[in-house]
Amino acid sequence: MKYLFITIALILPPLQALAQANPADHALNPIGDASGGGPAIYGRVIKGFLGIVGVAGLFFFIIGGFILLTSRGNPEKIKSGKDTLVWAIIGLFVAFSSYILLRFVLEIITTPV
Repeated sequence: MKYLFITIALILPPLQALAQANPADHALNPIGDASGGGPAIYGRVIKGFLGIVGVAGLFFFIIGGFILLTSRGNPEKIKSGKDTLVWAIIGLFVAFSSYILLRFVLEIITTPV
């Protein structure tokens, strides 16, 4: 239950900032200015997901560090904390690498010849 409150406390502020990114937009328009068409909307969605991934990565770094600090020399807890940190790094690497690759491919596709 305590992890649920920590998760909510870490996720809500970035979501609120994302929701208030363009205060000039109409309050009932969740996608904002869609004058760029599909790529602009996709860009906003992807940036929102990357923000959530970054917050989740930070959350798992904190959890892994907390597990390591409270392990008291217990080899199982040390392994669990290290595994949490390693998987958080791998997850962030995969998420941001996929963003870079997707951006590169979309630039190639949408660039006029």
